[in-house]
Amino acid sequence: MQTPRSTYRLQIRSSFDLTAAAETVPYLVDLGVDWVYLSPVLTAEQGSDHGYDVTDPTSIDPERGGPDAFDTLCRAAHEAGLGVLVDIVPNHVGVATPAQNAWWWDLLSKGRESRYAEAFDVDWDAGNGRIRVPVLGDGENEEEQLKVVDGELHYYENRYPIAEGTAQPGDTGAQVHARQHYELVNWRRADSELNYRRFFGVNTLAGVRVEVPWVFDEAHSEVRRWFEESLVDGVRIDHPDGLADPAGYLERLRELTGGAYTLVEKILEPGEALPGQWACEGTTGYDGLAVVDRLFVDPAGEPALDAAVPTVRFVHMIHGTKRGITDGILRSEVLRLARLVPASANLEPEQSADAIAELLTCFPVYRSYLPDGAGHLAEAVLNAKVRRPDLTPVIDALHPLLNPFLAGS
Repeated sequence: MQTPRSTYRLQIRSSFDLTAAAETVPYLVDLGVDWVYLSPVLTAEQGSDHGYDVTDPTSIDPERGGPDAFDTLCRAAHEAGLGVLVDIVPNHVGVATPAQNAWWWDLLSKGRESRYAEAFDVDWDAGNGRIRVPVLGDGENEEEQLKVVDGELHYYENRYPIAEGTAQPGDTGAQVHARQHYELVNWRRADSELNYRRFFGVNTLAGVRVEVPWVFDEAHSEVRRWFEESLVDGVRIDHPDGLADPAGYLERLRELTGGAYTLVEKILEPGEALPGQWACEGTTGYDGLAVVDRLFVDPAGEPALDAAVPTVRFVHMIHGTKRGITDGILRSEVLRLARLVPASANLEPEQSADAIAELLTCFPVYRSYLPDGAGHLAEAVLNAKVRRPDLTPVIDALHPLLNPFLAGS
């Protein structure tokens, strides 16, 4: 395995594409860098400068230079003695413009019958068999803006597919919309009524189930080519904690890359260690940056800051802000977890949602991986019951469900 001593990140976009990046290789060599580190290069939402909204994971973005320019850059770097590290995004795809994402378009067109229904994480029952897409404005008659144009359903500049046989001559846009596998809803409903998994609170980034073998294979077909053709030496994994099974994903990725150098974007709390079973070389360094950042903080400013802010203990402030998130932009996700509570638990949905939100708020780390991290769950349970004693019976009922290893003990 090749290991970098230092990397230099290049933000690849239409205004600085892969061809332009290749021209920087001599400069990077002069700097003493030994690896080029590329931002995401797979096909993304048109006009995206960051590239994390991938719309086609099977191809290099033509706006960023396309496959030939990518191959040229990688070979130029290798000829100059530089390694190549590339950022990849396994957790989600961009769905802001459905027509740009063949997977999403097929899902909207065919619903549960789509091949890609298994690729996305949709709670069909919660949407009465339809995917809720939060795009409608606040007007009183927004559905009147729906028009059938060239075999598609249009809402202003937004375009959506029409399922076969669901549009007849003379139908209004609203009538056709009512027959689709998706439901266009007011954008404000996303925080509490969304029924597909997304990236945090970003409605236009839909979660992908790479734990399904064929989804992994299809989503990594271009990445596989990089290693089969010896173009790339390592990968940086964006947000693996969004995946159902990060450890399993990294194992499969290690097989695909032949054991190449791998870094993960992992948030670690002070004192927390990277899971030992993860097949990677480390994190992208947020934990290290947190230490280095202290060099740039002048302790002389502490009295002024203390005087300027309310005297609330940090732990209480964090609890309040985290609870605001669970009750706000991530309410849809909390409610989905509540819907997973079995009827045998004899809990009201609102009770479950309140307790789950409190447990998430009291969790001491970003995520645990049961059975590893059972202590973090136990700590959250204890703190939640201290803060909300009224929820103690509900939390006690949820605890063995959240950690099934307790149920069998």
